[in-house]
Amino acid sequence: MRPTYFSAEQYLKQRRPIDPVRCFRSSAIERAVSWFQSHFSGQLIYAVKANMTPDVIQLIAQNGVRNFDVASLTEVDLIYHGVQGANLFYMNPVKSRAHIRSAYYDYGVRCFSIDHVDELEKILTVTEQAKDLTIFVRLHCDDSGSVLPLGKKYGAEGLQAIELLQLVRQKAERLGVTFHVGSQAMHAERYGEAIRYAGDLVRRAGVMAELLNVGGGFPIFYKEGDPADLSSYMLNIEQSLEALPMVQGGEVFAEPGRALVAEAESLIVRVDARRDNELFINDGGYGVLYDAANCDWVFPVRLIAHDTSGHDKKRSVTSELTGFQLWGPTCDAADHMKGPFFLPANVQEGDYLEIHKTGAYGGVMASGFNGFGCYEEIFLEDDVMASNFVPATESNNIIKFIS
Repeated sequence: MRPTYFSAEQYLKQRRPIDPVRCFRSSAIERAVSWFQSHFSGQLIYAVKANMTPDVIQLIAQNGVRNFDVASLTEVDLIYHGVQGANLFYMNPVKSRAHIRSAYYDYGVRCFSIDHVDELEKILTVTEQAKDLTIFVRLHCDDSGSVLPLGKKYGAEGLQAIELLQLVRQKAERLGVTFHVGSQAMHAERYGEAIRYAGDLVRRAGVMAELLNVGGGFPIFYKEGDPADLSSYMLNIEQSLEALPMVQGGEVFAEPGRALVAEAESLIVRVDARRDNELFINDGGYGVLYDAANCDWVFPVRLIAHDTSGHDKKRSVTSELTGFQLWGPTCDAADHMKGPFFLPANVQEGDYLEIHKTGAYGGVMASGFNGFGCYEEIFLEDDVMASNFVPATESNNIIKFIS
């Protein structure tokens, strides 16, 4: 059982860790799930790839999410054994025959996603023309404006999509339509455009769908300029649903990953060196801070404890903030997070920082490169900085520093 502390400050009063610390906040998961449940009229599917930590999975399930997007047999096994009665959606459009066979016969998976006729043939052959399949046709859509576009890899379009919709309608028990407007989608209107495009293709195919999955991509507020209000995204989806021909009683899903778990974790790191406005810390791009190094994510950060081992034991925090670049602990020059991350100007070696909103893709991307990648794990009871799901006027958006 991981120990629980009220805050990172309280933890550091008792410990001075050498390794970075992953901090989990169950309240953040509860709040994010609750927000989507109250603002989205359909069902949620949690995209497991965003965070596979068993405690996180359990908290999501305990808060009412029963559907899970699994992209590999490893994720299938994790949810099958970790969440009793979970509904498994194998939404990776390309799968090996061996994994399809195991998913269907060993784990009872009946829901798959495809974007090509060859993939349909695989599933039908491996399952011996099963009559209990739910198959989503993954459509290509406009993902411009997203930080991480996904359209180059997956998605049927045009006549290919129409033919695939017709084939699936003939072969599967239930036909679904899905798309992905890109990760960290910055424009809410992309969802409505994709739904209307899907509706046009379905009508041209002359079929009706039982299911619509609007995918993920719902953005998290990391820095100034990022979308902070997801309400417009939900409104855009709701106003476009009538554009898709669906059978009576059809089901609508959304597939948030990042948006459900980003705020569930923060990371405590130690400053190992300062060179002008560059800080060398004990985690980085080969660890939890992968997105900061590879996607230029600027995570909210704060100074939480001064080093008091030197001569300047009464050093106080300056109110002046300076933009810093961060370097991770490995020997690779790519282990660099350019930021800028704004911190008190007198931050120095031995100080501790708490980097917030690291719960999405941080833990799953961390590696043991160069011998780094060890983490202590704790639970915290205080709030995350600048939550997406709390009005900006509330106090949890106020950045506070301690001496």
